[in-house]
Amino acid sequence: MPDSSLRFRLVIARASESTPGDVSGIVRRLRTDTELFWFLSVARPVAAAPKVCRRSVATCLALLMLDDHLRVLRVLPMALVPHTPGTGVLRRDGVIQTYLGGVLPPRAHAETKRITELLINDHASYLDALCRTLSGDKTLDGFEAVSADHELYDPQAEQYFAPPPPFQAVRPAGGPRL
Repeated sequence: MPDSSLRFRLVIARASESTPGDVSGIVRRLRTDTELFWFLSVARPVAAAPKVCRRSVATCLALLMLDDHLRVLRVLPMALVPHTPGTGVLRRDGVIQTYLGGVLPPRAHAETKRITELLINDHASYLDALCRTLSGDKTLDGFEAVSADHELYDPQAEQYFAPPPPFQAVRPAGGPRL
């Protein structure tokens, strides 16, 4: 089934206490027979700092948007490893690692930074809503806790289904619409 016919869900989480100290965020792109998930997990210290959280969440969303279009997170061809999710790790030093520890290529990294800035400048209120929920301060309207019977449930992380992002029309430099 093509991705366009799947139900889209954004899942956000505060990472478990066991997240390595140099990690700001982790993203995965997962799909089932009926749903496409963007999974965004942010380290607890990052979720607690509003400005750092906004940039980290924007970078993670930018990376997922770019991966949706160009598959920058997949190091190995889908045919070789069909059930491997696209995974990216945002380190505190700004380096983005892909599945199996590869580093995001310079052009993709630059494009991720460009989209990040667009998101921060144009969608700050959405990013702030995600960060407020991640910080544990307040669960806003439109956010729904992931139930224990859902396949993505992780008892170590506080997870929420987030409202759909309002920014479907960002395009890579010189490329088609995302």
